[in-house]
Amino acid sequence: MRFSLKVRNYRGLREIDWRPDGVCALVGANGSGKTTLLDVPALLRDALERGLARALEEHGGAANARNSYADEGEPYDFQVGADAIYWHMAPVETASGFRPEEHVTQEMVTIVAREAGADLALVMGDSVPARDVLAFRIAVDELARNQSSNPLVDGVIALGSLLSRYRLYAHYDLRALRRSGSADSTERRLAQDGSNVFSVLRNWRDKKEDRHRYSFVLDGLRDLFRDFFEDLDFSKAAQVIGAELRLPGEKTISASLAPDGWFAALLHLTAVASTNPGDLIAIDEPENALHPHAIKLLLQHMRTWAQRHSTTILLATHSPVIIDAFRDCPERLYVMEHADRSLPIRLSELKEPAWLAHFSLGDLYAREEFGAPSDDDEDRPHHDR
Repeated sequence: MRFSLKVRNYRGLREIDWRPDGVCALVGANGSGKTTLLDVPALLRDALERGLARALEEHGGAANARNSYADEGEPYDFQVGADAIYWHMAPVETASGFRPEEHVTQEMVTIVAREAGADLALVMGDSVPARDVLAFRIAVDELARNQSSNPLVDGVIALGSLLSRYRLYAHYDLRALRRSGSADSTERRLAQDGSNVFSVLRNWRDKKEDRHRYSFVLDGLRDLFRDFFEDLDFSKAAQVIGAELRLPGEKTISASLAPDGWFAALLHLTAVASTNPGDLIAIDEPENALHPHAIKLLLQHMRTWAQRHSTTILLATHSPVIIDAFRDCPERLYVMEHADRSLPIRLSELKEPAWLAHFSLGDLYAREEFGAPSDDDEDRPHHDR
């Protein structure tokens, strides 16, 4: 599924036009907008699930949503696409709440239309009340209920599913995981804070249809930590799932005693294995706590999964090791750098590929040949998270 994202004037993002696929890296100076960019699909997901007003408040507040360099009359808006289906949404706040402008289109066909400030929307030609609910949410629900299948219907549902399944993994709660393990549940997807990882892995192990996910994680851990890790055992006590690591020589230790790097790799691999074909996920600074050799192997495993399952994996990073791993595919290394054009820019467009081939990309990044802070304070975005 081909994903695309356009953003105008939202927080530190002036103009975004992005079509990533496979495993991609996003680089740039602190404050350049990397985390904000990765958070946009999560904002749109939450707006669909819980309403636009609540989503904006949970993602930094509606009062701070407009880019500070945008003119007062300039809108901030979003467009997300999957293959040929596009949802455009411009938040508009009225006295009675948010009544955004929305359009869902496929080429020249309009599927959903809602004018700014309107309480009604047109969904497949029918007028429906929208008020505090996004019209795209209504369309996804109605089409799913009707259970009619054609390329148009399937495309709208697929775009809704893509957003609903999006996860940004940025802050794992290792302290709680070490102290309390995972609550026993039937969940089969890693939570954004990683708190359910042992329960998810146990469930994958015990279900034939998910065993390939479990094997992917365990094989990855054995590869990254071949001198330290052999297997994982689970225990249950008082509705809590705990784990023990089996070490070489038939020794075991509690997972609570495992190094941070092992936990980081466990959670990254489980996040990747949680995806279904066509899914999109993001991991912010996956290099934290990991040895350079482990980082290289982790990236190899991510690429293997993405290729086999048509998954898009977005990595925001400052790691020269990760950056250098894109030497043979600089078109998948995206740079947040001041320019008179849309961001992020493919490195292969920013620099001549023949010139890049002579260098380590990680060294070039460290030397500020790309992705460096602007020398002009006026060119910098006003904030980023």
